[in-house]
Amino acid sequence: QRRVKRTPSSVPGHSERRDSRTMSAALTFSAGVVGTRVAAKAPVARRQVVAATPAHAAQELLGTVVSTTPKTATVLVSRKVPHPRYHKLINKSKKFAVHDEENTAKVGDVVYIKQCRPMSKSKKFTLGEVVSAK
Repeated sequence: QRRVKRTPSSVPGHSERRDSRTMSAALTFSAGVVGTRVAAKAPVARRQVVAATPAHAAQELLGTVVSTTPKTATVLVSRKVPHPRYHKLINKSKKFAVHDEENTAKVGDVVYIKQCRPMSKSKKFTLGEVVSAK
């Protein structure tokens, strides 16, 4: 005897989620009611904004220098995000390789880093400024 896997759409009494694109089909076929298509939203007049900055502004992050080599510093950027289920704040961190031309960053410094063109496979940030020196 084979068992048939039942999906929510095949279970009686259950219906799938519908959005505005599938709503017209739902009106036509649900419980014998024949309806018309759901009207699309009227176009909204939007004012045009002229931006003084480029469309994609460079990302700027604050982090701590954890290691240095000639012309490169590794910066640890920490952030707090809520847990998806339990909503407790969790510390998440990521290390970025940063281009430091003058070797100004020392281990322990708090620095700003700016996004730039790719300098190498891993370096996509440059050193902005040293906020506090250790």
